[in-house]
Amino acid sequence: MVDNVEYTNIREVLSRILRHPLLQDLGLEAAIQYSIDFIRIMGLPIVFEDKQDTIDIEDFRGPLPCGLVSVIQVRDNHTKNCLRSMTDSFNGNSEEVGSSRTFKTQGSLIYTSFKEGSVTIAYKAIKTDSEGLPMIPEDPVFMRALELYIKKQQFTILFDCGKLASISILQNTQQEYAFAVAQCQNRYTLPSMAEMQSITGMLHRIIPISGEFERGFKSMGEKEHIRVQ
Repeated sequence: MVDNVEYTNIREVLSRILRHPLLQDLGLEAAIQYSIDFIRIMGLPIVFEDKQDTIDIEDFRGPLPCGLVSVIQVRDNHTKNCLRSMTDSFNGNSEEVGSSRTFKTQGSLIYTSFKEGSVTIAYKAIKTDSEGLPMIPEDPVFMRALELYIKKQQFTILFDCGKLASISILQNTQQEYAFAVAQCQNRYTLPSMAEMQSITGMLHRIIPISGEFERGFKSMGEKEHIRVQ
């Protein structure tokens, strides 16, 4: 895992891409879309930002935050407990007294098993700058993988339109992209020493901890202490 990564916006990536003679017609909007697609495909934690927002629930539903990529957890602001995933096929059209509170997301909405209230949602979002443009890790390995993804996508379009001189140009880019992606995944998915210690604490626990989900897994990775009488 790479720590203390600096970030740059998509304009830097675009300026590097436009040096290629076959890619000089690539616009900022297309570069942004390619970058977002690549970030979502890779799913690397370092690229995402941990965020929290409060959502007001009315009539069993509320609007999800803009830029949400994936939900980490949802906490009921009344009970302070985390909600489990909903299994109700009818999206909680009626509130059942005594049942545990649940949620599900669909499209741009979150549905809950209670009619009114508010929740705090912890989620992953793509990092953006003050202009709303995606922020990219300023790391040669990541930048090269992203550039090759954009080249691969654009060369595919050019080949389909008969505007690529040789298929070998596309094939070479595809091979370079596959290698760069593997290198990028290896660089960013290995856990850090601190993360490994938390994982070890979870795996080597003798006495199981109950109720961690409701508390947001606050003490899940803590070291276990057993008092001998």
